[in-house]
Amino acid sequence: MAMEMRARESVYMSEDLTREIAPYAATLHDLFLHSHCSSCFRNLPSQPPHGLSCMTCGSVRYCSLDCLSSDCEAHSSSGECCFFADHIKIASPSFLTKGTSDPRAALRLLYLLEIHGLVSSDSINQATRIGGLSASGIGETLGEGGEVAERILEGSMLMSSARKMRTPTSVVSANGLTVETVALWAVMINSVAVQISEERDLGIAVYGPSFSWFNHSCFPNASYRFVLASRDEDHVSDRSEYPAVPASKEVAADVWHAWQFEDHSTHALGKYGPRIVVRCTKPINKGDEVCITYIDLLQTRDARHSDLWSKYKFICSCKRCTSSPEPYVDFLLNCDFRNLNSPQDVAMSAAVEDLNDILQKAISVYSLDDDPKACCDMIETMLSKKLMGDLQQVEYSQKRDILHPLHHICLGAYIALASAYRFRALTANTEGDNAAASFEMTKAAAAYSFVLAGATHHLFLSECSFLIPLSHFLLSTGESMLDFVECMKGETRKNVSEAKFSFASCSTGSEKHDSMQYYKFRSTCEEFGERILSLSLQCWPFLAQSSPCLEKIKNPIDFSWLGSAIFQSFHLSKEDSANLSCTDRVPVNIEKQKGCILSLAICCITFCKYLASICYGSQHYLANHANDLLEGIDVAQ
Repeated sequence: MAMEMRARESVYMSEDLTREIAPYAATLHDLFLHSHCSSCFRNLPSQPPHGLSCMTCGSVRYCSLDCLSSDCEAHSSSGECCFFADHIKIASPSFLTKGTSDPRAALRLLYLLEIHGLVSSDSINQATRIGGLSASGIGETLGEGGEVAERILEGSMLMSSARKMRTPTSVVSANGLTVETVALWAVMINSVAVQISEERDLGIAVYGPSFSWFNHSCFPNASYRFVLASRDEDHVSDRSEYPAVPASKEVAADVWHAWQFEDHSTHALGKYGPRIVVRCTKPINKGDEVCITYIDLLQTRDARHSDLWSKYKFICSCKRCTSSPEPYVDFLLNCDFRNLNSPQDVAMSAAVEDLNDILQKAISVYSLDDDPKACCDMIETMLSKKLMGDLQQVEYSQKRDILHPLHHICLGAYIALASAYRFRALTANTEGDNAAASFEMTKAAAAYSFVLAGATHHLFLSECSFLIPLSHFLLSTGESMLDFVECMKGETRKNVSEAKFSFASCSTGSEKHDSMQYYKFRSTCEEFGERILSLSLQCWPFLAQSSPCLEKIKNPIDFSWLGSAIFQSFHLSKEDSANLSCTDRVPVNIEKQKGCILSLAICCITFCKYLASICYGSQHYLANHANDLLEGIDVAQ
């Protein structure tokens, strides 16, 4: 009984497919309970009084009387208040370490479903759906045991204990599952992290069929964004119908009941909880399924399948996962450098898996042991030995494994190195270390960010689905480049005007970007790519200088130098071809490099703003952040 969402009409890319969907339940992470409103998710006032607290448990706070009154019934009657006041005290330390947002969201979910008659004994017995939400896979999860199963069992026990203050008896199904167990599992596989700024996610939200019935694809044609609910109660959409509609066969009556409830009862849901909007990122034909992604797309097929099974208990059978031969992007992410010209699928060797273990260990040293220097040393030592260089083909054949710059392990390495070097540069400035060290670390952060954005851009040229990670990496590159410009000597006012003038030919279209035609989108992206390539040919040798790993990469945007199997994405001029082939070192003109890097930063940030407006909308935090950076450059000058 699989549910899905399909297009009722053909749509261009960059169009909202749903209204602003209110959540069934939403909870802040424990870290933000005292800094954000538990009703609307907005920041609490910075000046006294710092919001209003629940008088019983004191654990949740609200920014206004309106938010408090709109949420107090769900907080109290669901058992969440009792959960905070009494039952959280008996939770194990390991349970509390992971946070309590999941069981609290499950309590709120059960309360809403029960008061509206959306929980049936049949759904609990079958353990497939609850209130229209998928709950399949719980048997396998509990049967496998392990950390997730233990968390479900302990969480559902705490929920049951808290709910007994309101409901003396708990529903137990014929298969031994309680309604709390099924609800908690439904939250774990249906909830999404609420991200409304560049900072970490604030909490989780569970949405009804209008969102939860969008299936996963590793080549998605839609994305989603969060919107904080309007303070205006009379605010309604000016559109009566949206393109995405449910479709399925042999659907149980209670499942359709859940859809009809949500479709006609928006005001019965949370008044101020974070709304979600689904938006198409590709043109979609009438009747086509609309899919989002549940996981990181920059993974190999085996890694994606492992990720999906561990979190959601299904194996993906989308076009990307079932194509034979495998798509170009998966071939690149998985293959050894020596296999780039091989047409068949390539399995990851045990030696490459060992390299991935080294990468994961280095990341742990950075994130858990707070040692970014050791992380950089471990990863760069690995890359200096395993990343392809100027060896002859016969020399490659004698080695166990050779990585190319587009391999998934390299992408993970760039992410870790960019972050670690950025952190080290900030620490060096704080501790007053010498300017030379700060300069080199800021340059390394910019260079690794650029390689990551360039590699993702290459994958994006082959498959449009990668525009979402690309937009984020472009912004990070632009910010890192701006940081580096500040470390360089020289006057900047002239450089800014030159950067903006030279970039004027790169059209970004309208501000709104609604109903974008695909050919216009690709044309604009090609303009951005060509401009970034031209700038990279001027400044990449300087950015890569003195780094044995980075110097192995001839260019971070055009990867045609890797061989004939690489997708030829650019038509280089004779001058650019000569610059790409040139290996001679030329004296560095700092002032010229500064102007070039500033131009590159502006280009990356503007490209990010364009892509973010396409896949999220022009008011999304990513587009707003990019716009603030661009305006800040003007103000600073």
